[in-house]
Amino acid sequence: MYVECFAIWNCRSVILSQVLFYFILEDFVFYWGHRVLHTKWLYKHVHSVHHEYATPFGLTSEYAHPVEILFLGFATIVGPALTGPHLFTLWLWMVLRVLETVEAHSGYHFPWSPSNFLPFYGGAEFHDFHHRVLYTKSGNYSSTFTYMDRIFCTDIDYRKQKALEVHEGRTS
Repeated sequence: MYVECFAIWNCRSVILSQVLFYFILEDFVFYWGHRVLHTKWLYKHVHSVHHEYATPFGLTSEYAHPVEILFLGFATIVGPALTGPHLFTLWLWMVLRVLETVEAHSGYHFPWSPSNFLPFYGGAEFHDFHHRVLYTKSGNYSSTFTYMDRIFCTDIDYRKQKALEVHEGRTS
């Protein structure tokens, strides 16, 4: 047991690089899957279950139609499936992924939120905007980071709202 723990500690750069790879890949796959779920038919029959809550809270992050869980769950497992990580890395990835999605659905912008420190991190405020608007105009499809929304301009309404809030002096 001691030897294995020591080996894990010495492999921290591998662990960190794999987890970072998982986040980036998960974001890419999740963005496209989530965007597809916002097409009229899939939204009506599948994704609308998740959007029953216009103001989400932590537990709603996992509240979804079974088809959506399988569909978007693929984004979470594709990275580990490609790299075959150590069990510790897989557990760390799964814990971080669940914590991120619960935080994004918490409805709170905590002082310790990664969005205060990491550029292109979405967080609760970014995701709350997605739940507030109609399915055809929602945007903000990203999972953790916002680079895909920025690249494909699906966060324009959110950025306009943020600019207006800054202009009016209502920053969070």
